[in-house]
Amino acid sequence: MPIFKRRRAPSPSTEPVISVVVPLYNHAKYIEGTLESVLSQTSPADEIILIDDGSSDNGFELAERILSGVPRAKVHKQENAGAHNTLNRAIGISRGDYIAVLNSDDAFSPSKLERCRAIIGERPEIGLIAGNTGIMDDNGRRVKSGVTIDWLGRARHFLDETKLPQLALLNENFVATTSNMVFSRELWTSAGGFQPLRYCHDLDFLMFAYAQSSVFLDQEHEHIVYRVHENNTIKEDLSRVRVEIAAVIAQALFASGPQLFSAGLDERDATAFLRFLRNKQLTEILCFFQTILTSFPTRAAFYGYAADTRNASVFRAMVKV
Repeated sequence: MPIFKRRRAPSPSTEPVISVVVPLYNHAKYIEGTLESVLSQTSPADEIILIDDGSSDNGFELAERILSGVPRAKVHKQENAGAHNTLNRAIGISRGDYIAVLNSDDAFSPSKLERCRAIIGERPEIGLIAGNTGIMDDNGRRVKSGVTIDWLGRARHFLDETKLPQLALLNENFVATTSNMVFSRELWTSAGGFQPLRYCHDLDFLMFAYAQSSVFLDQEHEHIVYRVHENNTIKEDLSRVRVEIAAVIAQALFASGPQLFSAGLDERDATAFLRFLRNKQLTEILCFFQTILTSFPTRAAFYGYAADTRNASVFRAMVKV
């Protein structure tokens, strides 16, 4: 087992208190590196909450051993409840004013928490912070080329050209993962927590932050290293992923409206939106979801409908894979 350098606990100060929450599921192969990236932060986490979501491997035992004796670190084990439920439970247990999520197959860049504390100190009104994303493979080696790098390049190119960050995230979610998010407890409470979506609860949370709070995209600094491997959840069922994406886009268009665009609402905005629609190829299902959206009392109810397996065949017929 690797030896982790234990940073001394932070002294009382006016710095924002950040809790790191780690949802763990069948990632025994990765959890040591994941937790090492938390324990070696240049500005230590004030608290670590790890919940194992009914794993069938020995990841929980490894995590329990690694975090034994770490001040303000707590580990829990539960029956499998899914990513959004596990995140919500971990955040509910935590006590920090700000939450940093770290999925059990990803890693924080060494100065992530220090950087986020500095941003919060300068801009305390910020609800959510996300930074640049590095990519690694199954064995922890940095990836510099390939499908994922090309995808990130296209996503950032759309942002650079349109200068419309919220629309750019709907076009391609270059934040990539909840591991890239540090957000206020107030925002999480206002959002009603992470919503019942298997694949796109991160994108929905980002869109809520844009609609109801504020987002700081720290694109000049790497915040996390995202691991690409065979068992990434997003690779399970592309048609289901696309139905969820359509549902989140419909909700975001409804909630944000003209906030998606520049103040001028000029030809460049219309051109960017047309480009976005052509990229996504979801116009049919978007029109349907937009038409019915107001019949649901909450986001959760709407997403429950969109994810209902009884509607799956109809929704899949509306999306192109």
